[in-house]
Amino acid sequence: MLDKMREGAQGATAKIIIVVIILSFALAGVSSYLGGSGISVAVTVNDEEISKATVDQAYQNERTRLEQQYGEQFALLASTPNFNQKIRQQAMQTVISERLLTQAIKDMGLRIGDEQVKQEIRKMKEFQVDGNFNNEQYLSLLRRASYTPAQFSQSIKQDLARRQLLTMVLGSEFILPMEVQQANRLQAQKRVARVLTVKASDFADKDPISEQEISTYYENNSQFFQTAEQVSVDYVVLDGSLLADRVTLSSEELEKYYDMHASDYQRGEKRKVAHILLLGDNSAAKEKAQAILSELEEGADFAQLAAQKSEDSYSAENNGELDWFERGVMDPAFDDAAFKLTKEAPLSNIVKSQFGYHIIKLVDIQESKKLPLSEVTAQVENAAKREEMNNLYYELHQRLSEAAFERPDNLDEAARVLGTDIQHTELFSAAEAPEPLTDNAVLKIVFDSAFREDRMNSELIELSENKVIVVHVNRYQAAALQPLADVSEQIIAQLQAQKAHKNTEEFVKSLMVKLKAQESIETILTEKNLAFSDPSTFTRNDSELDYRVMQAVFKLAKPTEQQATYDWVTTSTDDYALIELTSVEELDSELKNVDKIQKLEERLQRLFSESTYQALSMALMANADIKYPAE
Repeated sequence: MLDKMREGAQGATAKIIIVVIILSFALAGVSSYLGGSGISVAVTVNDEEISKATVDQAYQNERTRLEQQYGEQFALLASTPNFNQKIRQQAMQTVISERLLTQAIKDMGLRIGDEQVKQEIRKMKEFQVDGNFNNEQYLSLLRRASYTPAQFSQSIKQDLARRQLLTMVLGSEFILPMEVQQANRLQAQKRVARVLTVKASDFADKDPISEQEISTYYENNSQFFQTAEQVSVDYVVLDGSLLADRVTLSSEELEKYYDMHASDYQRGEKRKVAHILLLGDNSAAKEKAQAILSELEEGADFAQLAAQKSEDSYSAENNGELDWFERGVMDPAFDDAAFKLTKEAPLSNIVKSQFGYHIIKLVDIQESKKLPLSEVTAQVENAAKREEMNNLYYELHQRLSEAAFERPDNLDEAARVLGTDIQHTELFSAAEAPEPLTDNAVLKIVFDSAFREDRMNSELIELSENKVIVVHVNRYQAAALQPLADVSEQIIAQLQAQKAHKNTEEFVKSLMVKLKAQESIETILTEKNLAFSDPSTFTRNDSELDYRVMQAVFKLAKPTEQQATYDWVTTSTDDYALIELTSVEELDSELKNVDKIQKLEERLQRLFSESTYQALSMALMANADIKYPAE
């Protein structure tokens, strides 16, 4: 039978079939490079496409960062008009900037060697166990993050190249001593100012929003009304920590485990010693210790000398004796010396520890011995149960992998192997995935177009140690433009907010014109029920004002005795603040503290470097060919 099959495989017909199969795979691969991938493109940077998924992830990262930064205030920020659009625009700019930087690195021909990448990975603490690189830990974490070693090495190589470029650009920055002193004087300045807060909500436009305005806004900003792509999945989870109920152990099995692991249940050797301590790390303390040792060697009583001369007052009251201890408990030098003593030679030489100089005398020894099962039953039972749970986990892991592969079109057999129910989800986007599907490795799989179109089970995806999941996509909903009817109220609110901001800004600018012309605005403020705050003296570290207002206070030009200086800003909550600076208090003193000078230099270095980086980013952006799909 096998011979006939082998002969058939060598025939002309079989070879033709094999060629057809190979060509079908090859053409499928080529088609993906020719544009058949179905990837939704958000922007093209110098002919390089950036997917919408990449921008969505950057947007989600930025929201998370702001939420962590502002804490409880984030809800207030998120409620301001156009907040999501601003964050998405920022995310888009960040992604474009990073891609331009990568392209610049390539154009400059910057190269990172494989050995340099290898050393960088070996230094990463995430991959270390007890301070040393651990290959199993490395591969496990990469699998969990859905990275291959080659992909991860490439990402590290790109990161190192980016650092190399930034070092080239930013490493030329230097700070002059006069700049440090000038920065110190500016830092110490105090400024007296009043602030007029004008809320945009008080300048709402009374006219209703027309249908034409709504329609125009919808057409011009359609990218902000896209629903994210969504999937609905089935899944089963194998969690090793939940297998305890499936493991029962008889007394015979416990005893067998105890006998096989007898070395784990030994009581270590214990020692009881007495010591005389002379505190300090100096020649005087060492000389005192040497004198006492000489007395002991001449036959003096250890207990008497300990009581009289030991500087460990607690043990001195007990003839220098310490409690019983096992190896590894004491200072390493003390521990090593104590466990070298014997009943035949019970007295040590002088031993130096972190506390000072010791003379140690052996009092008694408790030899190590095997603890009876009756004393360690609980420990043995826990250890034996953990081992059985691990064995069961690996058995189920193997069976689950086989079941998911052999019945790839559903999870029925996989659920039967685990003795559990298949879990189902409603449609969800990547940003709103339910647990345990929030893991990046899972999201990468379920939103992969090839996996989705295959309609097959996934391989086992590692969520954590001893926890895996198998997923199966049963429904997909592509990203789509929301109907105008569904977002019209949102558009109306945004248009109203825009008009309110425009009205507010025009009002604030009109006040600025009058103030700079030294005309009174009190009547206008009274009509609007507005007023400046009382004059306050501010330092740069004050936090009572909105940070944008504080920045403006310290950017304003120094006022004269006859004329205050003015400026206005939008606050972090999208209101407006008009600032009147009346005086500046200078601190004309030279900074002489070396540590403070160094810290200020480092801070200026960072600020200059950030400014240079922003200039580099803006230059790359200005010379780039950036296209959006709508164009």
